[in-house]
Amino acid sequence: MKSRANISKIDRCNGLSQKAFYNKYVKTSLPVVITDKAEWTSSEKFTIDYLKSNYNHLSKTIDGKTYSLSEIIDLCQTSTPENKAPYPNTYDALRDFPENFGDLPEILYGKSNRLNSRLLSNFFAKHTNQHELFFGGYGCSFPTVHFDWLGVHSQITQIIGKKDVILYSPDQTPYFYPDKRHHHHSPVNILNPDYDKFPLFKNAKAVKTTLNPGETLFIPAGWWHTTYMHDFNLTVAISHVNSYNWNFFMDELYLNTKIHYPKLAWMVKIYKVVVGKIFNVKEALVN
Repeated sequence: MKSRANISKIDRCNGLSQKAFYNKYVKTSLPVVITDKAEWTSSEKFTIDYLKSNYNHLSKTIDGKTYSLSEIIDLCQTSTPENKAPYPNTYDALRDFPENFGDLPEILYGKSNRLNSRLLSNFFAKHTNQHELFFGGYGCSFPTVHFDWLGVHSQITQIIGKKDVILYSPDQTPYFYPDKRHHHHSPVNILNPDYDKFPLFKNAKAVKTTLNPGETLFIPAGWWHTTYMHDFNLTVAISHVNSYNWNFFMDELYLNTKIHYPKLAWMVKIYKVVVGKIFNVKEALVN
């Protein structure tokens, strides 16, 4: 993988063709903001009034307390850095909001998103958060810097509000002190790092972008990142696996299976090779 630690900004593009997107950004593991592929975010189905009126039957338990969706929205609207709304609070976008997300276009990161294929056993696919809807408020941020579990690519689309996303390239992984069991999370507090405990973090170089409503950020597999919100936020994140990150995804899945289902771990190695070849053949037939 090419070194990316010297990147100083993230490109913002419109009119980007599928081929150009794949060749310039996916193949080279480079984040990009796409500004013209999410017109659907302006639909009335994503207004606060619509969500409260149609989905208040949904509830979420956070830190032992259960909230209705309306209560979550109200807390996010009044959130401040001193009195932050509960976060992260996420929903399954397809299951919980089928009218909103059932037929939305997906930005493909290759010939296909393998997570959507019947070739990928549900035993494997269920371990990924394929379509997550995040509610947040002013001052909320993801609690740890991390790369997305199982080495998936992420499509982050901002629906309401603004969100800062802070990213670090995969070649900087040693600076984040990941442990063997939870190696996709870092113990380093990047906002107030303890350099005595984590001296290598002094070498880490971040690149930041701000997502506005209707914009989508492509986060390649393995990129460390976290977020910070300036106001009421509604964001959807979609996971992707294609030919580029297939081996990364399956290797991460193997490590997870080895911990939780050690007797089945050997199956993952075989599946990686055999099904990977089938995917490659099928995708080679796609124009």
